[in-house]
Amino acid sequence: MTLEFYVGYCVVIIALLLSPGPSVLLCISNGLRYSKEKAAFGVLGNVVAFQLLLIISATGVGVMLLASSTFFTALKVVGAMYLGYLGVKSIRSTLTSIDIPDVHTSSSAQRAVLFKQAFWVTSLNPKALIFVCALLPHFIDSSKAVLPQMAILCLTSAVIHFVIYFAYAALANSAKGVVSNEYGLSLFNKLSGLVFIAFGVFLFVSLLIER
Repeated sequence: MTLEFYVGYCVVIIALLLSPGPSVLLCISNGLRYSKEKAAFGVLGNVVAFQLLLIISATGVGVMLLASSTFFTALKVVGAMYLGYLGVKSIRSTLTSIDIPDVHTSSSAQRAVLFKQAFWVTSLNPKALIFVCALLPHFIDSSKAVLPQMAILCLTSAVIHFVIYFAYAALANSAKGVVSNEYGLSLFNKLSGLVFIAFGVFLFVSLLIER
């Protein structure tokens, strides 16, 4: 892999991760609702899921999965349902202040929940799988050892991914004062919930249009 190809890969990854989507919205939501340390676990969930998609793509499994209309349809349906679930959950949230400790939920359990939510939002996004399957072949030199190249690309994307998404969460966390009251948080919960539902509806409608 040449330096030009590597720089090009970095530019494409940065452009992808800066673009708005369900994962970015979840990072912002976690940053507003929880501490930076807890929000970081959500970011890690996004990063791990994206790395998994890269590995699936590199092994050729991703192309095989995308070639299966049944799998792709199921992925879209499940992804749309999960986004809808997150939306309804956010709208119905009873939290009235930022990062209220739950006596029934330990901090470690909260971190695990944030990690899993972010992991599934990224994993169940069919556009993410399509993107990585289309991206990798352009930046891997088949005349050289593939594994070292994959290691470099995966590590690079993981670092960029974490930095950008944690920046989103940290910026949101610094804006807590804007929504620190009951009305502000309630309004944010409802608006973010509606956006999650909108993402889910869009995903489902795109499936109906393709059929």
